[in-house]
Amino acid sequence: MDYVMIENEFTNTVEDVSKAVGWTVDRKIVLAIASTFVASGKNFDAVQYKNILQEMKKQSSWMSPLRTTVGYSIAANLMEQGDAEEAVKDLLTNVNALKEAKFRSGNFSYIGAQFLTEDKNAHAHAARALFDAIRNHHPFLTSYEDIPYVVLLSSPSDDVELRAETMNRYYKELRTYNFNAGNELQWLSQVLTFLSPQFDRQLVPNVVIIRDTLKKQNVKVKAMHYPLLGFLAILDLNHNQLQDVINLYHELKDLKILKWHREFVLFMAIQIAIYDMAKVQKSLSMTIMSSIELFIQAQHAAMIAAVNAAAIASSSSSS
Repeated sequence: MDYVMIENEFTNTVEDVSKAVGWTVDRKIVLAIASTFVASGKNFDAVQYKNILQEMKKQSSWMSPLRTTVGYSIAANLMEQGDAEEAVKDLLTNVNALKEAKFRSGNFSYIGAQFLTEDKNAHAHAARALFDAIRNHHPFLTSYEDIPYVVLLSSPSDDVELRAETMNRYYKELRTYNFNAGNELQWLSQVLTFLSPQFDRQLVPNVVIIRDTLKKQNVKVKAMHYPLLGFLAILDLNHNQLQDVINLYHELKDLKILKWHREFVLFMAIQIAIYDMAKVQKSLSMTIMSSIELFIQAQHAAMIAAVNAAAIASSSSSS
């Protein structure tokens, strides 16, 4: 990897995004948007981005989550769809489908709405069934924050009871390896079922090895990073690939622009690594190659969920 090029592109993209969103938007959102564009190798089109933001204002009420920081992130994801009016209209249709499936409307339902497939209503009800099945195992942990993952991981033909049971098995086994109980561990257990609802005995050991390897090389792994470990375990990185992630992490953490937001360094390093692996098809199975975009979307949802949770916690502590 060309570290200097990555650093320059990130710095320039952060500046472009900052100008487009304005000074009132949470810096973490700016960093999240910029990192996604840099990782994918795509240029940030400020004009197109502003068009989508304007369309969001036209089609939503002033109380809508699209008018909050989450909306700025969603707007960046909608840029690939081309037609701003249709992209926002389709998103709102998806939001309504989730609402009809009895999901609570809010920031996380809007994030999850991005992942609904063409059979919107059937998919939304399948997601609700998975949500209820997960809540049977973890009634106090399961909340609206799980919406993005249950949408991403569900389908009308899925065995939701099996998937929920497998998630619970992963959760319990991970606890024996000193992972902190909580929402982040639940999200990690959900991520591990991405490729299959069947329990895979090798995944938890993979997660543990990855966590311990990162920590041994002075990578700060917090609970908010747990879902990322799941992505790396599923991708089945070899030693050299994991070392590339670690090396990039240490390059990025010294950036002045990230001085006060070091928790995003690992997000960025892994996101860039996933895209880099996608370019080298021989390193991935066809199953994972066909799902690579969903991996990126899921990681982005995890990042925004973490940002939003931190913002809520900060707001609560200051009130």
